[in-house]
Amino acid sequence: MNIKIFTRAIASILFRFFWIFPVKKNKIIFCSYSGKGISDNPKYIMEEIIKQDLEYDLVWIAKQNINYDNISNKVRYVKWKSIRSIYELATAKVWIDNSRKLKYIRKRKSQYYIQTWHGAIALKQIEKDAEDVLDKYYVESAKNDSRMADLLISNSKFCTNLYRNSFWYDGSILECGSPRNDILINDTEYFKLKICEYYKLDKNINIAMYAPTFRRNNNLDVYNLDYEKCISALKNKFGGEWVIIVRLHPSISEKAKNIKYTNNIINGSIYDDMQQLLAATDILITDYSSSMFDFMITKKPIILYATDMEEYKKDRNFYFNIEELPFKVASNNQEMENGICEFDNKVYINKLNQFISRLDINENGVASYKVVEVIKNFINNNTREIVDEKYSLIKGR
Repeated sequence: MNIKIFTRAIASILFRFFWIFPVKKNKIIFCSYSGKGISDNPKYIMEEIIKQDLEYDLVWIAKQNINYDNISNKVRYVKWKSIRSIYELATAKVWIDNSRKLKYIRKRKSQYYIQTWHGAIALKQIEKDAEDVLDKYYVESAKNDSRMADLLISNSKFCTNLYRNSFWYDGSILECGSPRNDILINDTEYFKLKICEYYKLDKNINIAMYAPTFRRNNNLDVYNLDYEKCISALKNKFGGEWVIIVRLHPSISEKAKNIKYTNNIINGSIYDDMQQLLAATDILITDYSSSMFDFMITKKPIILYATDMEEYKKDRNFYFNIEELPFKVASNNQEMENGICEFDNKVYINKLNQFISRLDINENGVASYKVVEVIKNFINNNTREIVDEKYSLIKGR
């Protein structure tokens, strides 16, 4: 028997076995990016729970031990795919995850599963819309995950419709914003100082972040941005001193060591929180990454450096015509330099506001609070119903 199939079968049996133990009312279990650490929407929901000083048993499933911002005494760590992690999942009252759970995982009727997802508004097609290019086991896991989920978190009508049409999901949706984006509205000055302190930068420095998405072939040749030319253009256009933080996608972050860094070109792939970097950023340069749709709520400039658009679309088609987005698009370094030098903020803001209105985006900086209100309601009342209509619950089945 294939070792993976055998391992999954044993894990499935263990899940059923641990159902002999009762579900613990105050236990919440978190996971992010299949155990890669504390990050994204689940992290900010956890922080809101800690902020409210709620008496919950907080458990994180991760591939390595967690020592995060001096709160390790408030969060328990269990290892990804361990027997202990199966026990914790089988006995937690609430699950919170931003990625698909593995196919062998099963939820009990008395448990509540909040699927926050990790992409919100997307440029490239995902899930059911890209089923023909996705791994078969992933698709089976995704369908199982959607069957288990009690609530999905949305930041827009676009996202809500995407869940309905493409996630094999007909359950409830909370259209409250993305918890990870709360800091892009509330705490940009704080995180600008934090990032400057972390990288030992002057607090008055201007930060451009280059954050491209991954390619299936892990090719770095498409990331040939001329950093020095960009910095020169940024100085000429906007004034002041500039640095560029280079943030590779987590799937290829190990390749960050292949990039040559200087005092003005900084390795952002080693930093553990993309959203904090976005909060500190003054201008975002990306290609097809959904980070553009998070960052745009700050109303700061975004320029797309997309050198391989036609090739990329062969792998995964787009939900939007990239030329119709409110962002400048450059296909080479000369166009990138021109895009910076010719940037017109008034035109940009006008196009951006129209785009945000078209997608009906709901980002008000209180998403984490609203999700925690849902959690408290379920734990205290043991009901999946949300009484207060202000939470914009869109009911499904």
